[in-house]
Amino acid sequence: MSLISPRGTGLETSPTSASATAGRRRYVIAFVLGLVACLGYMDRVNFSVAGDEVIKAFGLSTGEFGLTTSVFSWAYVVLLIPLGILADRKGVRLVLALSVVVWSIGALFTGVAVGVGTLVVARLLLGGGESSTFPAGNIAVREWAPERERGIFTGTLNAGTVVGPAIGAVVAAYLVVAVGWRGSFLVEGGVGILVGAIWFLVYHSPEKTKWLKPRERSMILAERAGSAQKSSATAMSIAGLLRTKTIWGLMITQGCAVYTSYLFLSFLPLYLVTERHLKILSSGWVTGLTYGIAAVGSVIAARISDRVLKRSDVLRGGRRKAVAVVLLLALPLLALPWITSIPLVIALVSWVLIMDTAAITLNWALTSDLIVDKASSGRAFSLTGVGGNIFGLLAPIVTGYLVDWTGSYTVPFLVAGALLLAGAGVTWTMSRHALQPAQAD
Repeated sequence: MSLISPRGTGLETSPTSASATAGRRRYVIAFVLGLVACLGYMDRVNFSVAGDEVIKAFGLSTGEFGLTTSVFSWAYVVLLIPLGILADRKGVRLVLALSVVVWSIGALFTGVAVGVGTLVVARLLLGGGESSTFPAGNIAVREWAPERERGIFTGTLNAGTVVGPAIGAVVAAYLVVAVGWRGSFLVEGGVGILVGAIWFLVYHSPEKTKWLKPRERSMILAERAGSAQKSSATAMSIAGLLRTKTIWGLMITQGCAVYTSYLFLSFLPLYLVTERHLKILSSGWVTGLTYGIAAVGSVIAARISDRVLKRSDVLRGGRRKAVAVVLLLALPLLALPWITSIPLVIALVSWVLIMDTAAITLNWALTSDLIVDKASSGRAFSLTGVGGNIFGLLAPIVTGYLVDWTGSYTVPFLVAGALLLAGAGVTWTMSRHALQPAQAD
């Protein structure tokens, strides 16, 4: 990447300079973070792919299916902040490993659900387990990523949110056809427990990682916190953070972007079956293709952000401009109800997912840019995640009942488009200033 000087000179450095000669083993952590996020989103899209079968099995309406889908987010929102604080205190290695195991148990429980009640419990386990992924994952990014590589590290982590559905939609469709929707969750739950063990074995802080070259370790430790102070004795409180305009800007922007993400994650396969009249297997392939394209595009967008931003821009919240631009570029979503060609539907949904995922990725990176006190990372990331998931909780409920009431997806897509536009305005005007300890408390 064309990157910024870690010493604050404002001069750009070559992408093959110090970081390249020091080694690239740190990217193992970026890959495993992406793998964990990928697994979580495979479990999420599995429920959507199986949606038509689940609706038939439990006698649900589209609105009731949306409400059941949203149960995941109830536990997710409630536990985001507690697990973010726990990750700050106990470390991301243990917290994230246990979280993966918990949500994998939720996937297994989904496969044996005997009624709506047990299905709700399974969804709560999935949501509660997955709630630590991004607070803990972003703490890991701050531990491992030099300041100038936060965009690509965060992009790799967030790429799991589109790679997971890309792979998961196809795999789930085949599993639903081959072994039934229940069997698909049993398979994914078993894989999840294995991934949790891999994370626990691979992850340590750079200081304790034996497979890291000394020169690369020194480079990471010297550069990873170029814009951050050492941890203060008392971290910023939740109440203190909520007194800042910046954190509200980050939370609302995340929500406006996550709403569209959750709309597609919850309903795209079902939309393709009921509105576009595709078979389950075909809907899985189309969903997988759109998310696969989005995975590549969103990482490229994150890398471009790293290339064009100077250090002085980063410290002044300059990444918010990139967030606003990609949110505006997602507005072609508004045309989706009037497109009849399936290839054009694939192209448009892919484009919207690229821009929307890039917005979420860059808003996480912007949160990292604006954190001054390392001890407050978990709280700040958790609050940003809460903002996203309050909106995300509403997306499947609002979409499901609007489809029941109007008989189509036109109004749900218009609602999502309006939120994308609002998010661009919010990030531009509110996410400007660093989260200073004195400012927040």
